Amino acid sequence: MKLKSLDIDRILTSSWALWIISIATAVFMWIYVTGIEESEYITRKFSCPVEYRGLDAQTILRGRLYEVDVEIRGPEEAIMRLDYNAVLAYVDARNLVPGKKYTVNINVETPSNINLVSCFPSQATLDLVRQVTRLMTVETVLPQNIPEGHYVEGVEIIPKEVGIRGAEDDVVKIGSVRVTPTIEELQEGGERLMAVKFSQSEPFNGSVTVEPAQVRFRGNLVRGLPRKRVPVNVRLTGKLDADYEVRSITTDPSEVQIEGNAEDIAKVEGIDTEVIDVSSVTEDKVIVSPLKQPEVEGVSLVNNSSVRVSLQLSEARAEKMLTNIPVELRNLPDTPEDWIANPRSVSVTIEGRPSLIANMSENDVEIKAFVDMSNIFMTPVTLPVRAEIVSGDAFAITRIEPQNVTITSLN
Repeated sequence: MKLKSLDIDRILTSSWALWIISIATAVFMWIYVTGIEESEYITRKFSCPVEYRGLDAQTILRGRLYEVDVEIRGPEEAIMRLDYNAVLAYVDARNLVPGKKYTVNINVETPSNINLVSCFPSQATLDLVRQVTRLMTVETVLPQNIPEGHYVEGVEIIPKEVGIRGAEDDVVKIGSVRVTPTIEELQEGGERLMAVKFSQSEPFNGSVTVEPAQVRFRGNLVRGLPRKRVPVNVRLTGKLDADYEVRSITTDPSEVQIEGNAEDIAKVEGIDTEVIDVSSVTEDKVIVSPLKQPEVEGVSLVNNSSVRVSLQLSEARAEKMLTNIPVELRNLPDTPEDWIANPRSVSVTIEGRPSLIANMSENDVEIKAFVDMSNIFMTPVTLPVRAEIVSGDAFAITRIEPQNVTITSLN
């Protein structure tokens, strides 16, 4: 049965027909546009290195996350030409304090026409520890199988100290640093580079480095009794003049060699000079002093039997406080009776040779304390106190107490 044209027009113009046509058109356009987008935009997944920004140079990061998996999306042409180094994953470590753990976001920077789809993991745990460098003296550990009647002489290590660099809690675990020459190396003598080794009390949590990792070592295995260099100790007796004191004592040489069995020379820590009487010394002096023989039996001095002892003196100083020194007002704008100082007197400390200070009488020194009132027109005003020695050139002023006084006008 054929529909009339009037009925077809009525159906097509009805609200239901128009609604169905609109929905169909929208679906068609969505499919069309989506198809275009999907055909022009693509995604890529790859591993991206993680950069840590703002990390202090003296900080170590434990459990470092080195890479994250990144997925990006963009136009096919842009993705195909993309330099993957232009995609940056980073952690902002500014203002983070060592000794704590932090959970922070991982940020990803992409070119303007590329979008980030995902980053895994999206967060990192930062365990920050302080990095330190500890200077330690390099020791020499000699082999146990040194032949009887031989000893090692001329041991020298350059440099004598090395730096241990690492996390603070790892560096403290190091007990000593050392080089361990073998018998064969000592027999060859000469100079050689040797690796620096260290002993540790516990396993490290991170990496620890030695700078430098090698040192120059010299040492020779020779026949004879073991020798050892020990410092010279100067023994003094008597009392210096009260006006002098010892500024420095040096010896030439500062060390001497002893020899004997290894167990015996290990007991000797120094060699004493004979007693030097300084009671009559009033100026710098050089004295040749004999050395005492070591007190340990079987240990003897090598070559040196005396040393040159240099005594350097300096003048001793003593102090004395003088009280109730009146404060003078100088350069007053009016008559002295119109002004008053509070306090009216001060204490002045002077210094000089101990013998002069000890025997000083009030007539030996005259001191005046004063304040300068130049250009002072308003009161009250606080001014510094000055002092001068009118007589007594052998003394000097060291302190004034109080340092300031308050000046008041009585008008």
